[in-house]
Amino acid sequence: MSSPRDTPFTKTNSKSIYGKTPLESWVGTVVAYDSQKEQIEGGWGWRYKVRIMGDNTNTDQITDQQLSYAYVLLPTTAGSGGAYKMRSVRISQGDFVYGVRGGGAGAPTMILGVFPRTASQSSGDGNFKNLSGFYGSLGEPNKTLSGEFNEQKGPNTPGVSALDPKEQNLSNRPDPSPLLSTVGVDPKDDKVIDNLERNGKDGKLDPYTTPEDKEWKEGDPITKRQVKFILKNWDKKDPDEFYIRAMINKAFELNLFSAGVTDTAVRKVTSGGSGLDIIQILFPPKIPVVSS
Repeated sequence: MSSPRDTPFTKTNSKSIYGKTPLESWVGTVVAYDSQKEQIEGGWGWRYKVRIMGDNTNTDQITDQQLSYAYVLLPTTAGSGGAYKMRSVRISQGDFVYGVRGGGAGAPTMILGVFPRTASQSSGDGNFKNLSGFYGSLGEPNKTLSGEFNEQKGPNTPGVSALDPKEQNLSNRPDPSPLLSTVGVDPKDDKVIDNLERNGKDGKLDPYTTPEDKEWKEGDPITKRQVKFILKNWDKKDPDEFYIRAMINKAFELNLFSAGVTDTAVRKVTSGGSGLDIIQILFPPKIPVVSS
């Protein structure tokens, strides 16, 4: 099993003082996971075997298994795992990575970032050839996206065509205004529509509205018109006050009245108020606006 001994951090000597020895940058390719299976499936930390350009060549005889591990240095936003704050590293086999090394003899090689793959990237050949990132449980490349790359345009989902930028808006739906004509309303009329029932004409359909005198049964939906009609005709005997309170509470459940108004109306019922008293609470008269 690989261990931290393969990636020393605290093994100090006279030549391994961080900050005293200049750092060197490097680029390289993460080799196939089959060559580092022990680490990938249960190793220590986040490490990958990397073939580094300059240290290795495209034709040398050094096998992937013989390469050293590079340790991934995470950003502060990824978390260390303390308090369960963590994000997985998203490096795949075949990725081209950048890093630094330094701090003297035996200091670790560290990966700082990964170069995004491009749609025009070719597979190549030799020791630095590009590998598919799919491995193990990820299976084979599928058709979920159009390719293994990450650039500004990004891969698309096959079978889905992008909208022209000029066609993009909040909904991309056709204008529904012409449908107003089906209920007898002129789409070009800019007047406020306050009563669709009286606007039906020429055989056009009016929106369905519940008749105000329709009998209300406890638990059924109710409208404001029904509430007002029932209160106008309430004689405190039929229906009883329990029915009236249930009706007002149901209207509150349907957001017809606010909590404060509902509470005041229910208390008025309990204290012996009349139907007209309760109408004044639920349907207060509009205050006329006087223009200056």
